[in-house]
Amino acid sequence: MNQLEEKLAAALRDTGEEISPHSVPPLRLRGAPRRATLPRLPHRWKAWLTPLAAAAAVAAVVATSLAMSATFHGHARGTSPAGEQQLNGSPPGPASALRKVPPYFVALPEQALIYARAATVRSTVTGRVLATVSPPRPYSVFTWVSGAADDRTFVLAAQRWWRIGSGQAGARAQERDNTARTVFFRLAFHPATGTTQLTRLAVPEKIRATDIGGMGVSADGTRLALTFRTYIQIINLATGATRTWTWPGGGWIGNFKPDGQIFSWSADGRYLAFQQWGGKFDSTAHVRLLDTTAPGTSLTAAKVIRTFLNQDGVLTFSPGNTLLTPDGTKIVTATTFSPRQRSRISHEEITEFSVQTGKPVLTQDKFAPRAGWQEVLWTNSDGSVLVLSDPRGKKTQDGPGNILGVLSGNKFTPIPHGADTFQQIAW
Repeated sequence: MNQLEEKLAAALRDTGEEISPHSVPPLRLRGAPRRATLPRLPHRWKAWLTPLAAAAAVAAVVATSLAMSATFHGHARGTSPAGEQQLNGSPPGPASALRKVPPYFVALPEQALIYARAATVRSTVTGRVLATVSPPRPYSVFTWVSGAADDRTFVLAAQRWWRIGSGQAGARAQERDNTARTVFFRLAFHPATGTTQLTRLAVPEKIRATDIGGMGVSADGTRLALTFRTYIQIINLATGATRTWTWPGGGWIGNFKPDGQIFSWSADGRYLAFQQWGGKFDSTAHVRLLDTTAPGTSLTAAKVIRTFLNQDGVLTFSPGNTLLTPDGTKIVTATTFSPRQRSRISHEEITEFSVQTGKPVLTQDKFAPRAGWQEVLWTNSDGSVLVLSDPRGKKTQDGPGNILGVLSGNKFTPIPHGADTFQQIAW
């Protein structure tokens, strides 16, 4: 059954350019005349299901994608040969833009289905791998990564992992994988020598692998925020002291499909931004801001900055990361507008919203919907420089691929060797 899962997963990847890989749940096919919705599945959903159920779930997504694929044929966003990528018909941005963002990032390539057997430290300027780090035994895979503001320090989550086969042996392996303990490591990169140092962090609680829905380290690297979908914990990494805020209602805390950067912090470490989902079918996203210095234990106290409805005729986001700028003034995300009238043209763009009013204050990189997706991965202090994952990579027989790049002055500069093939990534 594991082979069947892998074949179905491969089929899904082959059609991935036609739907956003971050769009489950629910599935929203851009440019489609009708909205398609699938049941919400949690992060690491393959591990939560039996092999047979996982294969069936993947098959359902593949079938939906294939059924709708005709809608997207002929709509691929224009691309040029490597090194000549276009931004809506204009030349790529200057190479100097690459030096406006942190010089190093850590990526988790997808190697064991949804896990990474190693983390790679890469150069933003050259795109090349500078170091490779594997988890120490008995841990065998990394599952999450988050970066601090010093451009050298990252936090990695790791666990033990068992390959899930068929039959009783596979069921036992799956149970071990689901209940394996998640541990955390601080990764320090030393650019002068190209070496790394991995240090186990003293997180007091025993956290099961399937319980955690994401994490984010504070700018100074001293605190770690974790989401458990119905509550958030912030851990002081020096003392192990933990504070918990709970969500009392329905829905959950995390991204649309809990991948990517679940949290973003203000530079002073006071505010923590996150998404809280609720409403009909849990399809309405509220971007909230939690004052971590205020008293109380309820997440209802977190200010609602912006609400995104999952429907046509209103501006929504293309769903993935919604990042707080470190200066605490804006929320940055990739947005989409699908008009109710089919005769009107829908569009996507990068939008920045005021934290004070929730209204748009800046839009850029506007384009008509195409195969692929956009994702904001990092923002500088005021949102003037961004790192994106963007569907303007070298065209292949399967369509355009997503690449990493820097958006500055409304010009996109590709990161060399920057094909986005990663499960998790952090600057």
